[in-house]
Amino acid sequence: MPGAPRDETPFHSSVAAHPSVGERLRPLRTPSEIRVTTDAAGMPVELQRRGRKFRVIAVRERWRIDDEWWRRPISREYFALVLEDGRPVILYRDLVHGGWYGQ
Repeated sequence: MPGAPRDETPFHSSVAAHPSVGERLRPLRTPSEIRVTTDAAGMPVELQRRGRKFRVIAVRERWRIDDEWWRRPISREYFALVLEDGRPVILYRDLVHGGWYGQ
């Protein structure tokens, strides 16, 4: 736009000008291990977490991610579930190292 002031400030300087921005960044929920009971087809039917059991009433979605094979293989099968109390849960099965994890 002619006549409009131009911002000559380099992109990276805005973060450097506010060091507290980096301090506020933190990872999203770290996956936690969950005990899962599956049916004959490998679908989750019950979860056990912190000593409590929850029955799965619906599997809303199922997908798989295979990534970074050139560094450290990641192969996960994800499930979007609905528990008996109506709560939605996303968990995955680690296909490389084994185990189930909730997010």
